[in-house]
Amino acid sequence: MLMGSINPAVAVAQQLLLGSAVRQNHALEHATIVLLSKKFPEVRFSGNSTAIGFFIYGRVPTEAILPAAQEALNLLRTTQPELAIHERCGTNVAVAGALTGLSAMAIAKLRRPYNTANNVILASTAALILARPLGLTVQRYFTTQTPNSSMVIQKVTPINLFGSLAHFVHTDNPDAAGLFS
Repeated sequence: MLMGSINPAVAVAQQLLLGSAVRQNHALEHATIVLLSKKFPEVRFSGNSTAIGFFIYGRVPTEAILPAAQEALNLLRTTQPELAIHERCGTNVAVAGALTGLSAMAIAKLRRPYNTANNVILASTAALILARPLGLTVQRYFTTQTPNSSMVIQKVTPINLFGSLAHFVHTDNPDAAGLFS
């Protein structure tokens, strides 16, 4: 069992508050998926980040994950920090859902003749169009962060999740281990 520099209670708090360890792992998860997708174009990847690492879902050899994650970490820190932003991120889905729901609710609360189904559909469509660039912006400034120099990748653990292969990439990041780091 690996012991990282983050206290388990702080790891939970960082998860709930979207702390810097989670945001840095989120960026590394995206960049790793981009590199793996180039090497294995037939595989559909997804991921999930925590304060102590991230999951990669997709059937690929375990040996392919660590080199991709290490290269991704290097690229994020040096020449390609934009790899932190991913088109298929769940942040984009959350932003689209929130904007669409709020716009539909706002129109539905209006008085006649403005609260028609046509206006709800129009507002929801406009919200979906706005959601794409806004979701990418939310990723850039709120849900990802370029990994700092103290982040290290410790190991990769293959996991069988309900018959599907996944991998957990364990990271340690002493400079992001505090509650408000």
